[in-house]
Amino acid sequence: MFTDYSRSLVSLISSVQKHFGLTVSHPTLPELDRLLSRKYRNIVLLLFDGMGTAVLEKHLPPDAFLRKNLVSRISSVFPPTTTAATTSVITGKTPIEHGWLGWSLYFEQIDKVVNLYPNTSNHEPAADYNVAGRFIPFETIFERMNAAGIPAYAVSPYAAHRADTLDELFLQVGELCRADEPKYVYGYSIQPDHDMHDLGTSHPTIAGHLREINAGVERLCSEIGDSLVIVTADHGMTDTDFVFMDEHPEVKECLNREPSIEGRAMSLFVRPGMSGCFRERFERAYSGIYELISRDEVISRRLFGDGEPHKLAYCFIGDFLAVAKGSVSLGYEYDSDPFRAAHGGGTAVENEIPFIAIETE
Repeated sequence: MFTDYSRSLVSLISSVQKHFGLTVSHPTLPELDRLLSRKYRNIVLLLFDGMGTAVLEKHLPPDAFLRKNLVSRISSVFPPTTTAATTSVITGKTPIEHGWLGWSLYFEQIDKVVNLYPNTSNHEPAADYNVAGRFIPFETIFERMNAAGIPAYAVSPYAAHRADTLDELFLQVGELCRADEPKYVYGYSIQPDHDMHDLGTSHPTIAGHLREINAGVERLCSEIGDSLVIVTADHGMTDTDFVFMDEHPEVKECLNREPSIEGRAMSLFVRPGMSGCFRERFERAYSGIYELISRDEVISRRLFGDGEPHKLAYCFIGDFLAVAKGSVSLGYEYDSDPFRAAHGGGTAVENEIPFIAIETE
């Protein structure tokens, strides 16, 4: 299942931008447009990392606050992963436009695969500057809103309004919403994704996070009036088993560098003259678990979305993209302690996220 960009995170944030009078270039979400046809003092978007629809339904009963206020199910972006999805939420652009396609990207300017958030390559600093900030910078919707005179705030572990825990997130969002001026507030939490990677999607700790999120959103909505509170996720998660490319050295020897983007949506760079050989070997080894897609087909199928491709996107995609078709993940090198749950692949569980909306009085 690849993203339906007519009903995706990009659609959701396009509706928000349209409401505030900003220019949008992608389809909006009709359900949200209807809610935004009236004025509110606060438009609040809360994004809980990894809280896809399947995780929500696994841990909360049908009468839980969040599930009772589920409006519809929408798509993430492709790949359904934090780097691509949250960048789309804060820019209003598709991954092909903003270029932040996944956790790691190959930059030919420095001939390195760089992990974007920590700015590392092979566990060392990638450069004495922020590589992604230099080569794939972006303008945020907060900057555009503030330039237009619209107060806009971000609350997260990485924002000026810093919140490292769920309690801090709800506290800071609530305080911002009590100010009288009309505004947009975006709140982000690393949970439940952070713990699901290590514990899997069914662990009691994850159930506890979902109950805490449910109670926190309900409490926040009871404390702030004249607001539309939107709750969603950047992606879902799937429990996974790993196989490793070390088991098929004939595949690895065709590559001229380590894969990038995501483990479940791997950008593969093939040695000159070996494309045909590589495809044959890869599909013989992994066709049951991964779909191999050429770069030209990736572009023609618009897997990373519509819009003008970033000037570096074509290089980032590599020669082939290998996308996980089920729960099994492919690792490049053997890992004795791999993730128990992952995301970024082509399954519905990873791609489907909730659109929840609550109008407060």
